[in-house]
Amino acid sequence: MSMSQSYTALRPEFREALKEAARLFPTPFYAYDLQVILERLERLQKAFPGAEIFYAMKANPRLGLLRRLLERGAFVEAVSLGEVYRAYKAGFQRNEVLLNGPVKTPAMLEELNRIGIPILGLDSLADLRRAIKMLPKAKVLLRVNPDLPIATHDHLATGRGESKFGILPEEVGAALEQARHSHLEVLGLHIHLGSALEHPEDYSAGYRVMDELYRTHGPFQVMNLGGGFGLGLDLGKVGTQAISLARKHSAELWLEPGRYLVAEAGVLVTRCWGVKRTRRNYLLIDAGMSQLIRPMLYGAIHPVEPLYKNPLKETYDLAGPACESGDVLARDITLPEPQEGDLLAILQGGAYASSMSSNYLDTPRPAELLWTGQNWEVIRRQQTWEALLEDEL
Repeated sequence: MSMSQSYTALRPEFREALKEAARLFPTPFYAYDLQVILERLERLQKAFPGAEIFYAMKANPRLGLLRRLLERGAFVEAVSLGEVYRAYKAGFQRNEVLLNGPVKTPAMLEELNRIGIPILGLDSLADLRRAIKMLPKAKVLLRVNPDLPIATHDHLATGRGESKFGILPEEVGAALEQARHSHLEVLGLHIHLGSALEHPEDYSAGYRVMDELYRTHGPFQVMNLGGGFGLGLDLGKVGTQAISLARKHSAELWLEPGRYLVAEAGVLVTRCWGVKRTRRNYLLIDAGMSQLIRPMLYGAIHPVEPLYKNPLKETYDLAGPACESGDVLARDITLPEPQEGDLLAILQGGAYASSMSSNYLDTPRPAELLWTGQNWEVIRRQQTWEALLEDEL
């Protein structure tokens, strides 16, 4: 299943700023439009009035973005010990960080005891038993696997019954009994259906599962309905249902948006370095799978905007520099014919681009830039050659 998404063009001001950035920084680089992030946050707050927003920081964990979200009242959702440490470094307090994830080892819980215990999302009975033993006074939510046929890529459908996430509905009662007989503070239940969801019907089905669980096992202080909002999802329709459900059960509504907030704010800027014809027509670029793995991993489709003009058009596959046949960032896209050095902006690169980047083939990670509306801020320096080797003996 390919993941085609709605396409929002770059703001003209940001587009021109990218050309300026390309004169100052080597390609490839990531660039983010702060105004778009803030607009997406405002859109979520309008669609879900009164909800607590826990930004899913795995989408893009840069400190420069986290601090700005903190300034505007957002909290964060982490899924690793490193992300918890990063959240604290950005200035979030323990009750503003929710730690989810399918495995919480004794070593992780010991470290949390040392650095500060966030709110815990417990994903399994094994997680629950360890938390009772090692962090007995923690605030927790239990994650539910709703066992639904979620419509998205197989790797992203966390709400399907066969996924590794959460506790099946029929096991929630026994898990709650264990938790309530301990000293844990059980805040509520948590559901996360998947990522890049475009159909309100998926949310309606998930909300029906939560409605029944809250009716059977409540009351609870909190109802965490997760995130996964696709870029083209009708937020108003979903928001109305979510608000109504939380109010019905007198619970605080929590949400975990990630990609929705940052994807369309970011681009990966790359240069063209020639055309190569085999049985396909390839445009050779200096960005590839080390900077953007989603096309290879999920079949994700990222729109591409040329930052140059030419009335002559041609159709290309975008071939990255890695020695891998799968290092193709887009296929069959029509572009103005480029000259060597012309710039492309690969869109929807604000989420799961930098955060999933790698040093494969000893490739340094690119710089990351934030456009404030007045100037460029470097929020991550380009990695040096020396930094590639600094951990080796």
